[in-house]
Amino acid sequence: MQCGPETVLRRDRRHELKCPRCGAVQQVPALPLFVVTGASGAGKTTITGPLSQRLPDFEVFDADIILHVAALGGDNWQNTWLQLAYAIALNGRATVLLSSWLPAQLEPLPARTLIGPIHFCNLDCPDDVLAARLGSRPAWRGTSSSEKIAEHQRFAAWLRTHIRPSFDTSTLSVGEAASHVAAWARAFLSGEAGDSDGFTG
Repeated sequence: MQCGPETVLRRDRRHELKCPRCGAVQQVPALPLFVVTGASGAGKTTITGPLSQRLPDFEVFDADIILHVAALGGDNWQNTWLQLAYAIALNGRATVLLSSWLPAQLEPLPARTLIGPIHFCNLDCPDDVLAARLGSRPAWRGTSSSEKIAEHQRFAAWLRTHIRPSFDTSTLSVGEAASHVAAWARAFLSGEAGDSDGFTG
């Protein structure tokens, strides 16, 4: 705090932050952050409540709840969430965020050093289902035009290829999808899921 906001803290393998100016050391939690990504219409907002019920010892949020922060820049919005996840981890709880984010967006952020590993899973559905869901939304949401639908379908196709595991919300009920995501997060927290971060490159 004495060295100013421009100081870039360094993190080592012992989960410590060290100030390169004054040498002060601070412990940081090793708890992971879980990100449930997916194209618009894949079901992220829909499963947020049921997922929270299935993970009472986690904190579960639809990241859009503070979307107004994105007016300051998308990186500010995402970095704010990393800071909040760090504060939650200080209380011994892991965070699950539902948002259409990618690993490459979070890794360069200043607050990335404050938290443990970040794991991704994907919510998915076939193109025709996605088109029907987006087409039924009110016009003010800006997702129902043919151009926007095609854009979200392309994004869904990229996620389908690059993010694992992927859960198909067209074949799973809301409760089943939430249960699959909850089991995935618990497996990582218990150490049963291995070292994969869900990103296939």
